[in-house]
Amino acid sequence: MDKISDNNLKIAVISDLHVMAPELLVNDGSAIEKYLAQDRKMLRESPEIIDTLVGDILDLKPDIVLVTGDMTKDGERKSHELVVSHLQRLVDDGIQVLVVPGNHDINNPDAKVYDGDTTTQAETISRKEFAQLYRHMGYDGQSRRDPDTLSYCRDISDRLTILAIDACMDRLNTFVSHGDARDHCKTSGSLETATQQWLVDQATAAKAAGRYVIAMMHHHLVPHFHMEDTLAAPYMVGEAQQLCHRLIDAGVHAIFTGHLHISDVCQTSHNGSQMVEIATASAVGYPCQWRVATCNTGVGKMQLRSITLHSLPSDDDFGEHAREIFQRCIPTMTHGVINRYWPEIRQAIDTYSAKHSFIMRFVNLPDTPSGLAELLLKHLQEPVSAAYIAFAEGNEGGSDNRQIIERLIGGVNQVVNQTVRGILKPLAKVVLRLRIYSTFRLVLQSILEDRNDIGTSHEAIINDHTAIINL
Repeated sequence: MDKISDNNLKIAVISDLHVMAPELLVNDGSAIEKYLAQDRKMLRESPEIIDTLVGDILDLKPDIVLVTGDMTKDGERKSHELVVSHLQRLVDDGIQVLVVPGNHDINNPDAKVYDGDTTTQAETISRKEFAQLYRHMGYDGQSRRDPDTLSYCRDISDRLTILAIDACMDRLNTFVSHGDARDHCKTSGSLETATQQWLVDQATAAKAAGRYVIAMMHHHLVPHFHMEDTLAAPYMVGEAQQLCHRLIDAGVHAIFTGHLHISDVCQTSHNGSQMVEIATASAVGYPCQWRVATCNTGVGKMQLRSITLHSLPSDDDFGEHAREIFQRCIPTMTHGVINRYWPEIRQAIDTYSAKHSFIMRFVNLPDTPSGLAELLLKHLQEPVSAAYIAFAEGNEGGSDNRQIIERLIGGVNQVVNQTVRGILKPLAKVVLRLRIYSTFRLVLQSILEDRNDIGTSHEAIINDHTAIINL
């Protein structure tokens, strides 16, 4: 494919398509209903969603389409083949499409066929097969490939290079069918030292050649809220700050990501330069958004705007229905997340108890995932739902969200009241609240007041939908 002109180059960005091929749902029944009850993704509608989305992109006529991972529900071959067939429509229209894998896309034990009340294993794909399937979408002779991952570097024009980063850890996925103790898909992201160096070398060479470099990756590189690297570590790449600083020094100042299904723009600084990360929401779950970025490499700026998928041919109120599903799934999502990460949660509680044994002597936390989920939902469901929706939509700020912060603090206070006991309860409660509230309030403020690098000298608020970004 020929290089693209640098005059107002237009990029469309889509993420987390999570397409489920119709063949994977043989018959409706309890199996698929149980899955959907704890997931806000609109899987039944996903084939129509990608068809509509690709049609909208064809009407837009961008120069490039970036797809930042999780193309499929759970890496099923049939789902990948469906995604490729739709993305090929863009390629056939002369649009350059570049993809990177997400944590759902390769070697995934959760790939299932649903038939009434039962499931069977669906065929998934390997890393080699991923590159073959998407050979016209970044994995061809025009890209420079990292030898160890599905990362690549591609010169788009005389002034722009795309650095596609694969941080997925699907090599560590486990299968009961292979003799492992459980089926488990690794959500976290990590990059070996050699790959990090390859990325830095590619960016450095592009910068030396006079090109701007835009990166793309499924996992986050820059925290989208205070302590994301601790509280939501699976959504960030390992050693994110170190890699971020190295890429900034190499000339990378903008990166598109996905994974958390939010519309959020954040930034951080290093050595006087900035890295701006643009997280794009999923089209198959509220807020059902995608991005358009117009690059002017003459002045080194990129203008961003968001587009919302409000309707489908079969559903004029698709956007509102997606929001209703989002709200309805909060309880089952809470149970699902706590169940999934219960070993890590238990370890964190045990570690805190070892350091603060006096305080924890008077704390009676639930000792099961379901017990903890019910405790949190009892006191926090309504404000958490409101906060999660605001965060996903982007541009949080405003008086309503400041009120949500106070309701969340109040809910935590009720959790403390219920779990702290004993003769020294008043003192333990005071100490516990002091330890919890200072951090908790910072986390909430960073999320609901849309403040990046909160509490630092380069704290900033960026418009999540119409930002102008320096390349």
